[in-house]
Amino acid sequence: MRFRTIICSLLAAVFVAPAFAQATLSIDRNAGPVRVTLQGEAGQPYVLEKADALESLPAWQPLLSLTLASNAHQWFDSETASSATRFYRFEALTDAPPISIALDFRLIDHLGRSRELYYNTNRAVVLLFTANGCAKIQEMIAAIKSLRDQFAPQGVLFWMIDSNPQDNRSNIVAEANALGIDLPILHDAARIVAQAYGATKTPEAIAIDGATWMIFYRGAIDDRTGASSRPTTQYYLADALTDFLAGRSGVIQSAAPQGCDLALPQQPVVSYSSDIAPLLLDKCVRCHSPGNIAPWAMTNYAIVRSYALSIKNEVLAGRMPPWHADPYYGVFTNDVSLKSAEAQTLIQWINDGAPRGTGIDPLAGATTATNYPFAWPVELGPPDAVASIPAQSIPPTGDVDYRYIDVVSPFTNDVWLRAAVVLPGNVKVVHHVLVFNGSTSQLMGLDGFFAGYVPGTEPVAFPAGTGRLLRRGEQLTFQMHYITIGQSQTDQTQIGFYVSPVPPANALQTRSAFNVPFVLGQTPIPPGTNDFEISGQYPVALTGSPTLSTNILLYEMSPHMHLRGARFRYEVVYPNGSREVLLSVPNYIFHWQRLYRLAEPKYIPKGSRILCTGAWDNSPLNHDNPDPSATVWWGDQTYDEMFIGYFNFTEVP
Repeated sequence: MRFRTIICSLLAAVFVAPAFAQATLSIDRNAGPVRVTLQGEAGQPYVLEKADALESLPAWQPLLSLTLASNAHQWFDSETASSATRFYRFEALTDAPPISIALDFRLIDHLGRSRELYYNTNRAVVLLFTANGCAKIQEMIAAIKSLRDQFAPQGVLFWMIDSNPQDNRSNIVAEANALGIDLPILHDAARIVAQAYGATKTPEAIAIDGATWMIFYRGAIDDRTGASSRPTTQYYLADALTDFLAGRSGVIQSAAPQGCDLALPQQPVVSYSSDIAPLLLDKCVRCHSPGNIAPWAMTNYAIVRSYALSIKNEVLAGRMPPWHADPYYGVFTNDVSLKSAEAQTLIQWINDGAPRGTGIDPLAGATTATNYPFAWPVELGPPDAVASIPAQSIPPTGDVDYRYIDVVSPFTNDVWLRAAVVLPGNVKVVHHVLVFNGSTSQLMGLDGFFAGYVPGTEPVAFPAGTGRLLRRGEQLTFQMHYITIGQSQTDQTQIGFYVSPVPPANALQTRSAFNVPFVLGQTPIPPGTNDFEISGQYPVALTGSPTLSTNILLYEMSPHMHLRGARFRYEVVYPNGSREVLLSVPNYIFHWQRLYRLAEPKYIPKGSRILCTGAWDNSPLNHDNPDPSATVWWGDQTYDEMFIGYFNFTEVP
C-alpha cells in the first residue's frame, strides 16, 4: 500500500489571528491499520480529510472534525486494509464550527407510540438512523444495545429512526423482532427528519444535549469494519457520551459514518406556483385565511415566505396540519394530514429557500369565506331552521358551573335531519356544548348526545344513508360549559337544523365507552405521572363484560379527554376474543378534539364489544397541565379529567 502525507503551506497551515496554528500529521504503517498522528494547538478546531487520488483533483472527503485536547492526537484509519491508496489533508479552522441545534420533531415508533424529541428530561438523546436490510445495522445491534445498557442508567435516551422509503410499520416490526431490537424505532416515513439532520448513512449517530438541544457528536458509532471490535477500535460515540456526562468537551465532534447509503428523495425543482400554493390551498387555507380560526392568513407568497421556517418547524413537530390519528390503522374521509410526498415537497421547498419562481400566485387570487366556528359551515350552507339559547353572561374570573338550558324544536312536524350543527356564539369562552334530546341520564354525556361542539369540531353531514329524528315540539337541552378569560363576556349559542329531503335508511346513534370506577371517583390520576393508563368499554356494566346485542355499522369515533389527555385507542373485541384496532390517537391534543369518520363503515357483529384505552400525562413536561402536583379526578372543569370514547353507529340486520 502507498500512503502520502499532504503537507504544504496552503493545506497544512491556516492563518489564525494573531499567529499561525501549525497543523501537521505523520503516518505509521506498522501498527495494523494506519496510525495517523495529528499535531497542532490544544483547544484549536481541526478537520482531517481523505482522498483516494490526486491526479484528477478530487473532492476531499471529511474523516474527522476534532478539537485537540493536547498538541497531538493519534487516530487509526480502520479502512486502510481495503484501500490501495489514500491521501490525507489536515487543516486548522479559522473559526469554531457553528453550533448545531437539534430541531424538534414528532414521529410514531414501531409499537405505535408517539415520540417527541423535546418531550424529555434526559441528559442526552442519541438518534441512530437505521433501515431494514442494512448489513451494517445487523452487525452493530449488539454494540447499540450495549451502549444503551451502559448509558441509559446515566440519563441517555436512545432512539432508532427508520427513514428508508421501502420500509413500513409491518416490516419494521418484523425485522425488530428478528434481530431482537428492543429500542424504539421511530418511522420517518416522509424522510423529513433525516433531511433536517443531514443523515446520509445507516447507521449514523447524532448525540444531543438534552438541556440545550446542541448536537455534540455526529457520525459513526465506532470504526469497526465487521461485527467484532479489535484492539485498535475507536469508540467514537461512547467516548463522546463519556466526556459529555463528565462535563468535558469531547475531542472528536464528528467521524465519517460507514454503512448503507440512506436513500433520501431526489426532488425535482419545486414550483411555488404549481406545487406549493395548491398544496396550501388544499390543506391549510381553510383555517389560514381572513376571518377564520388560524392566527395568520396565507393570502400571498410574501406572507408564506415570511412564515416558511415556522411552517417547517410545525410540520416536523407534528403540530400542523392538526391531524392526530396513526395512519397505520384505518382510513378516514376527513384526514387532513400531509402525505409523505406532500411533506417532502413542502420541506424541500423551504430548505431550498422558499423561492418564488415563475407563474401566478394562486394564493393571491383565492377567496375563502368566513367559516365554522365563526359562521355556519360553508360546505353545508344555511340551515333550514335555527334555535338559540337565551343570551348568557359569563363573569370575568372563576369557575362557571355547567349551565343546562332548554329550547324547543322549531318545527311543527316530525323531521329527519341530515345534519345538526352547534354554532358557538363566543369561541373565547365556550369550552364545549352538548345538546341532548330528552333523557336526564344523558346529561352527563356518557350515553350519547344529539349534537355538540368542542374545540376542533368539524361540522359535517351525517353519514350517507343515516339521519336523526327530531319530533314536533321535542325539548332539547343544551349543556353549556363556559370558561373565564379575565373580562366579562356574553354568549348566545345556536343550533342549526338541516332537513333531509327523504327519510334515511337507518337512524344514527351515539354511544360511548368509559371506565366506571373512574367516573365514580374510585380511580384518581396520581400526581406527576406521565402515562397513567385506564380502559373502558361499551356496552358498560358494573360487573362482567357485556357485549353488543345487535350487529352495528360503525361510522365515526370521537375521543374525549381534558388537558392532561395523552393518547387514546379504540379496539373491537370480537366474540372469539380476537381484537382489531379501529383508531389510534397516539398524540391526543385537547385543543383539536376531532371526529374521525371511517372511509368505509365498519361492520361489527353482535357479541362484540368496543374497548377504549387511554392515558393521561400529569407530569410537568405537559405544558397544558394545570397542576402536575394535583391528584386528578373525574370532573366537569378542564383542570379535572374525563375519559369518554364516543362513537356513532346504526343497527343493522
